[in-house]
Amino acid sequence: MTERFDISNRGLTALPDEIRGMRELRELYIYDNQLETLPDWIGELAELRVLDANRNRLASLPDSLGTLENLFYLYVAEQQRLGELPETIGGLTSLAYLNASHDALTTLPAAIGEITTLVELRLDDNGIAALPERLRRLTRLRELHLTSNQLARLPVWIGELTGLRRLSLRNNKLRELPTSIGALEHLRDLDLRGNELRSLPDSIGALPALERLDLRWNPLAGRAPWMTPLEARGCTIWR
Repeated sequence: MTERFDISNRGLTALPDEIRGMRELRELYIYDNQLETLPDWIGELAELRVLDANRNRLASLPDSLGTLENLFYLYVAEQQRLGELPETIGGLTSLAYLNASHDALTTLPAAIGEITTLVELRLDDNGIAALPERLRRLTRLRELHLTSNQLARLPVWIGELTGLRRLSLRNNKLRELPTSIGALEHLRDLDLRGNELRSLPDSIGALPALERLDLRWNPLAGRAPWMTPLEARGCTIWR
């Protein structure tokens, strides 16, 4: 019985068929290869909990991926050509960690909002311009990483992601923030560096758990009155 299989960094262009028969496999590491596709039979590995396919050449993911109900970690970052995630991804009902950073995503499937088990979602360095409304269901989410995308606005429902501890929005095109961001009562780290913000909602000053606020490289008009008491209670603010 094989529970862990690692064939990373071997220059592979296809997965060996022997993996298909490993029905007890729990962890599969195939990062740093030359894979352009994943086989449909990947969905037959029903016990899989970890799939690390970072740093390949994937342009798409098979629909069968969504049948892996026990998958806990999914890493598909640094593909460069991965332009979309399949709608079937909503079937990953145990997934807690998803990393699809440094890919070519411009949109997200609405079904990603069905993965209510998500704790950490990393989507840095893509071309995402909007967040699907169903993401508001991800109330267990603790970290949302959206650095270097194309976001021009943040939806009002962002305040419903009340589990957030870290929110990274660095290097987007944000010109304003919704007042509802003040509902993120557990938020500790808010990175707004490198946007187009000229003002900030006063509700940020009422975030009770905030420890770090990065405002550098924004055309802010001045210092908001709430910044002084926020710093006085221990929050570090970079401007």
